[in-house]
Amino acid sequence: MRDLATTYPIAIDLNDGFLTAAQFRKGRQGSRVRGLLSLPLPAAFGADAGEDEALVDALKTVRSCGLFKGRRVVFNLPLQDLSFFPVHFPFNPQEDPEEGILREAAKFLSYPPDEAMIDYPSLFQNQGTFHATVVAARRQVVDRWLVILRQAGFTAEVMDFYVASLIRLHQRLFAPTERADILCHLGRTCIMLAVISSEGILSISEISWGVQLLREKIETNLALPVGGPEAVKLLSAYGLGYMERGNIPEEMADDMRLDDDARNIYRAIFQIISPTVNGLAYECHNTIGYVRSVRENVGFGTVYLYGLAGLISHLDRYLEEQVEIPVHLVDLKAHLDVGGSKGPILLSGEISPAPVLGLAMRELPWL
Repeated sequence: MRDLATTYPIAIDLNDGFLTAAQFRKGRQGSRVRGLLSLPLPAAFGADAGEDEALVDALKTVRSCGLFKGRRVVFNLPLQDLSFFPVHFPFNPQEDPEEGILREAAKFLSYPPDEAMIDYPSLFQNQGTFHATVVAARRQVVDRWLVILRQAGFTAEVMDFYVASLIRLHQRLFAPTERADILCHLGRTCIMLAVISSEGILSISEISWGVQLLREKIETNLALPVGGPEAVKLLSAYGLGYMERGNIPEEMADDMRLDDDARNIYRAIFQIISPTVNGLAYECHNTIGYVRSVRENVGFGTVYLYGLAGLISHLDRYLEEQVEIPVHLVDLKAHLDVGGSKGPILLSGEISPAPVLGLAMRELPWL
């Protein structure tokens, strides 16, 4: 009898300064996490031969840790090796839409188009104009990763990308709606925004900061130890709880026992991080405006917060006030069964498992 567990390959993601790996297994009770692992990446993360050797050694740990089965992998290309951009071009009955995409994409590439590997996860037409979201990578970069994976003893079945993995995870957790939803993944060093609807991906954008920047700002302003747990604790305990009117969070407003020191901490943390978080709200507004410019009468449903968003107290409520759209903080532990894992879940609190879990959900029927 065929082993159903082998239809799930090992998923590997190299983003946010960590190597993360995950694998599901099938059983009579549905899919469960077989193993989940994160390791810090080597400080040198480039194209030199010595750096490749360090990456190969890190990947070999995935094989030897005992959490995973098989050697076939699906792999998220690192964000620094990818380009995301929208293209627009008029409808031409004499031209295949793909020809138009390739022609317009060439205007955004920093290398010759014949060296590019291009995908367009979204393509739609509106009022005589095609709109597409393009993901591009240089062929030699993809080939490099294939060699690295092979040297580590793996066979790459699929090369995927971060946003596609996040969307796959979201679609597994939530039923589709008629409205456009914003997926916001808050990572350690960057934020990814994707707008999805029943038509596909309407927008992809990246913000070049994450929880690490907020942590560093708190450490600098309050003279806390660099890299210690103090800043994260303050971010989780106070975050954006201080209201703009100078009050403490609503649920504590009637607590007369709250002393002035606690009130001052709420105020200090809010003043340190809110200017940066406002940049996220601003990017959400820009994204909403862009989508409405290419899709008339589009209705927005919910902003879903993934990743390390839960480390920032009151982020969901604060962002909801700013963008005036319902915001939902996604708790993966409430949705995914990790209790069936055969080994320990070796995951650092500094990294989000969302992208690698979404990648691991990519079933390969030919395995």
